[in-house]
Amino acid sequence: MTIAKRAYRHLQNHPYFLLFMLTFYLIYFILAFIVSLLAKQFSDSSIQLNRIIDSLDSQHTSLNEPFKALESITTHYKMEYQYLLLLIIFAGTLSMIMIQLFLSRFRKKEYQTYLLMGERVYKLTAQLIVEQLLLINTIILVLLSIYSLFATPLMNQVSQLESDILQQELKPSTSLVHLQRESPLLSSENENLTRFNINAFLSGESMHNTFTQNNTLQAIILVGIINLYSCIVIGIPNYLLLSLKKNTLS
Repeated sequence: MTIAKRAYRHLQNHPYFLLFMLTFYLIYFILAFIVSLLAKQFSDSSIQLNRIIDSLDSQHTSLNEPFKALESITTHYKMEYQYLLLLIIFAGTLSMIMIQLFLSRFRKKEYQTYLLMGERVYKLTAQLIVEQLLLINTIILVLLSIYSLFATPLMNQVSQLESDILQQELKPSTSLVHLQRESPLLSSENENLTRFNINAFLSGESMHNTFTQNNTLQAIILVGIINLYSCIVIGIPNYLLLSLKKNTLS
């Protein structure tokens, strides 16, 4: 029986384990996905605002102060969400390692049987990796499918959240209102410069984003990185544990 078939059979014969791991990965990747979207949103905002500021600075105008305030806020929240994403990744990694340690005790007899039958440690480790990758990629596929179908409303919600945060952080002053009346973003000639507009931010208008080819390429690369990272996190502790078990049995 091949490694992949053994992995599939184990998942099929242990529905509670299957449901538990699917639930864990679903919650984990939803949290990571939402936070990464917010981090990207504020990162894109910061880049676009910097372009506006550079453009206004080149024109030697005093209209850049509101944009500088917005850029400072977006940079702050970008860093916060990036740190939160790193924390989620760290917590997820630690949780996966703890789950593997728990499973090694729960499946002790199964591991011993395979090792006593002469199964190689690396093959048994590969089976454990395949089991988890089947679950991980199932959840990732579901999330990416949902995102591709509902990208526009989802990004509208993220943009609305961004706009709400900026409304709370940036209190429009009399001088800001005066600047908006003087120039609601300079002129229509600059509309193609950026998706940003002072009036849009202060009124909470939502921004738009689409699931483009570039997003698809990024998604493929990201899935590859997640799989490689999962192989390392799952494979190393299991290989070490199985090697120790084999040494005690021999």
